[in-house]
Amino acid sequence: MRLHAEWGLRDELLLRACALKIFIDDSGDFGWTPPGVSLFCAVTISDRTFDTITSKFTTWKDRQPHCKANSEIKGKDLSQLQQASFASSIILESAGLRLTLAGTKTSLFKREIAEEYIRNSAAVWRATAKWAEDHYKPDLAEFYRKLARWTDERSPENLMWVYTLGNVINLSIQHSIILFAEEADDCEFENIEILIDKSFIERPKHNDFWREWLRNFLMAQSEKNPLITIKQWRERNHPFNRKYRRPDGNIEWSDLFRSHMRFVDSEEILGVQIADICANICYRYHSGKRKYRPYRLVRPKIAGRGHTKMHYGVLNQSSLMTDAPENHVLPYSEDDLAALAETARAKHNWGNEYPE
Repeated sequence: MRLHAEWGLRDELLLRACALKIFIDDSGDFGWTPPGVSLFCAVTISDRTFDTITSKFTTWKDRQPHCKANSEIKGKDLSQLQQASFASSIILESAGLRLTLAGTKTSLFKREIAEEYIRNSAAVWRATAKWAEDHYKPDLAEFYRKLARWTDERSPENLMWVYTLGNVINLSIQHSIILFAEEADDCEFENIEILIDKSFIERPKHNDFWREWLRNFLMAQSEKNPLITIKQWRERNHPFNRKYRRPDGNIEWSDLFRSHMRFVDSEEILGVQIADICANICYRYHSGKRKYRPYRLVRPKIAGRGHTKMHYGVLNQSSLMTDAPENHVLPYSEDDLAALAETARAKHNWGNEYPE
């Protein structure tokens, strides 16, 4: 597998290490033009089947017309026949692979709600900067002031992109816990790696700001809706509990979201390419092609409750703050603070401007 040059040897070894891998890509513009449907697809692949699946995918790619060796193939460029071939030969035939869908339907709420949500987020960053300043952490305070100014410039489409991404990450982790609950699957949870197509994120400064916005969203979601875990895991000292469960019984996600979740170039990562094609198949179905055969083929592999395969996230008045931003500043562990301080110092060295 080819890996992005900027990752380095550590990242290559991580991807080769025993780890449950979650690859994520999106389809749709996350805007308010009809049909107003956009989505993320997370493809969860068990460690023991990862090499087999990526090898099959490479073979399938090489058989497609106009696909050059080692080049990326995009779901939007594939015909219905090609997508059906992909679904039947790669998705249906692969054990240890599941899909998770999360989307948004902007026809159900006004753009102004999203604009107010962005202002709320920026206010929380300014409150966080004030907290850091009061605790004598000047580099961290400056980082959050820059993050607040950057957030002010984000579009409602940007917001719905990161909002929906957070939902699909939460859901895919929950589905992985349920799908790989048996003792034979315990080793899958020695590590979890989450690899997301970087989409329009081009610059390092953008990357760090997006990661922090997403990390805070995920931490807040985990506080509101804790994950359901398996009772028997406690009895056998399951790897998931060893890594993520705190002594008080709550789940500690900081290390996962800070060190094992990253934005990547889809051209370099086969798993993200698989997620891209799956996302486009599901997008074609949910945006109006209700009898779309490739979707019917992948549907059995989509995790969900009963007949619910798509999980829509929408905003309304209850999504907005009604109290002081200071009440929404998340607690930070010492490891969080050390990692954020390192990021803040790097940003300080880049100068005073924040990315547009």
